[in-house]
Amino acid sequence: MSLRLPTARRLFGATAFLGIAAAVALWIVPTAFESSTASGLQASVETTNNGPLAPCSGPDCTAANTTWNFVYVTNKNKLSNENGGTERNTVPNTFVVTSVDQDVFVDGVLTYSTTLTPPPDANLAFYSGHWPATVTCSPRSGPPPCGVVGAPAILPGEQTAAVYVGWQHGTGEAVGRYVFSYTVHGTLNGEPVDVSASTPPITMTG
Repeated sequence: MSLRLPTARRLFGATAFLGIAAAVALWIVPTAFESSTASGLQASVETTNNGPLAPCSGPDCTAANTTWNFVYVTNKNKLSNENGGTERNTVPNTFVVTSVDQDVFVDGVLTYSTTLTPPPDANLAFYSGHWPATVTCSPRSGPPPCGVVGAPAILPGEQTAAVYVGWQHGTGEAVGRYVFSYTVHGTLNGEPVDVSASTPPITMTG
């Protein structure tokens, strides 16, 4: 079964729900599945609301109808003394994020997929603030404010949320057990690397 609902319903916007941010922050649900690679990177997902989520529509939507997924990447690589970069995304052994794929499974069936790209080439402008920032001045000796945006980067030794993504359970959506799977694409010292993780099942009711 394939859902074809507006993107704004599936991807919970950064500005639409400021009033419930404090309530959302009270929920933290342990990670379900995580993966690691031989390159020293590990991904995990933490959710703010494990359900059950009741459907809502418009002004009746609250934190109870919403979950936020924080997609973490842990960089277990070592710091290097050969630090030739002055930006986060040029430090040796840094994981530079290029995109994140989101696949949504309902009762085991792939129902919805999307790809999120970070600044400076964000494909969803209202999600730009959901990524860690790499910002510098230009030229390098120039005065603030600094406005040169680079790709998100996770330094050696860091565990950082590469992106956080919201989902609001809308009226008319499929009910069942939702699993959100994320694949983080990026580079490590110029070589492409992918790392994946999924949420626990999140129950959506009718």
